[in-house]
Amino acid sequence: VDCLSRLFMFDEAQKLIEDYEKTNTPSIVMYMSLLSGARNNRNSNLSEKIYKRMKTLFPNAKESLAAGVVLLSNIYSSLGKHEEAKT
Repeated sequence: VDCLSRLFMFDEAQKLIEDYEKTNTPSIVMYMSLLSGARNNRNSNLSEKIYKRMKTLFPNAKESLAAGVVLLSNIYSSLGKHEEAKT
């Protein structure tokens, strides 16, 4: 997932996560890798989608969710969406 995300191959990375989750418990590390790649690509729509999914799947992973919201804020700031970055 990390390699695919670094190459901005998000559809393939998401497919890999979907296939993995058919037989395994969801992994927050995979979602963080995908979110990091989306940040590097400044893809706010995908980032929002990933972060919402993370909140649903991992509601008790406070540290990872905090890191995720920082990544999301960084994306908003890099796009000049300063109001969104504050929330």
